[in-house]
Amino acid sequence: MNLIRTFHPIGQGAFYTERHTFKGAEFTVVYDCGSTTLNGQKLERKIKSTFPKNHSIDILFISHFHADHINGIDILAKHCKIKKVVLPQIDDAAKILLKITNLIDYNFTDTSLIDNPEGFFGGDIPIIRIEPNEINLDQESIRINEPIDISKIGSSTINPSGTVFSPFVDIDWLFIPFNYKHDKRRKQFEDALKIYNLTLADIDTINKIRKNKNNVIEAYNAVDGNLNENSMILFSGKNSKDYIRCFDQFHHVYFHRHFHLNFQSGCLYMGDIDLNEPNIVSDINTKLSQLLSFIGTLQVPHHGSIYNFTTSILQPNMCCAIFSFGTSNTYGHPSDRVFSDVIANNIYPHLVTENQTSIVTQWK
Repeated sequence: MNLIRTFHPIGQGAFYTERHTFKGAEFTVVYDCGSTTLNGQKLERKIKSTFPKNHSIDILFISHFHADHINGIDILAKHCKIKKVVLPQIDDAAKILLKITNLIDYNFTDTSLIDNPEGFFGGDIPIIRIEPNEINLDQESIRINEPIDISKIGSSTINPSGTVFSPFVDIDWLFIPFNYKHDKRRKQFEDALKIYNLTLADIDTINKIRKNKNNVIEAYNAVDGNLNENSMILFSGKNSKDYIRCFDQFHHVYFHRHFHLNFQSGCLYMGDIDLNEPNIVSDINTKLSQLLSFIGTLQVPHHGSIYNFTTSILQPNMCCAIFSFGTSNTYGHPSDRVFSDVIANNIYPHLVTENQTSIVTQWK
């Protein structure tokens, strides 16, 4: 088995790919595809330079539906042949909150992927929805010895959070998505809307949001954080020791060992998850307890925001931390504190921006 994992330089957003070779055939995985740093044409060129025309994407994983993580998916779907999509299951209220955030923060008004994934991708492409996770610290780790062969899934399904997938039968690489739900901010937003005699039902379309835009913005600004309710993280790796190498153009001499020495090939993709939600890191560590020692790479959540990170997610075998951010972002990403905490745990921070030289590649 061979692997090339790439963290693409698209600035404020996320675009990560894995190209596996299983039994002589390529198996391609994409986790998110979007950017608010690259404009439409630049993002299109980046996607088209990554994949040949009609290249097969075996699995597209979508962490959540904010514009900076999804606004390139339409280009990806037209340029490539997407075979399966795995995304978080969300309810109607969460859809409304996403539309509000995308309009106010990103001026992104396309709601087709949020409203109807089957229609967006085409009815013949299976959509695998991952149910919201139940946090239960008394639960044992997930069962990893009987994975579902994702190549055999031929129609849309709903699967529990923590379902273990394998690319094919008898292949020991695992994909394990978890859909974590945070509804605290929804309640804050609904309370703020009441001041203006509004409910979520009153602003459930882009046109209705625009009609009440000033009041919606006032209520939105009263919320402590963004309105994303669901974040789907992903473990991608093996249930055994398996080593990989990593390269970027700016590795420091202190961390020189990370280029020359092998480290664990597993990766934990975090999207924009809020790791400071109660018990969430403990839940992740419990459910993935059998696999934690095989994770060498962490995608730091939400572009390195201080509000989404805690050092308790860091594991002794982690060697690489990926910070994806735009150099001109207005949010202060990445946080100096998060950056320093990662270094203090002897983990090398890779800064992936819109600069082509910041690309990070891992391979075995």
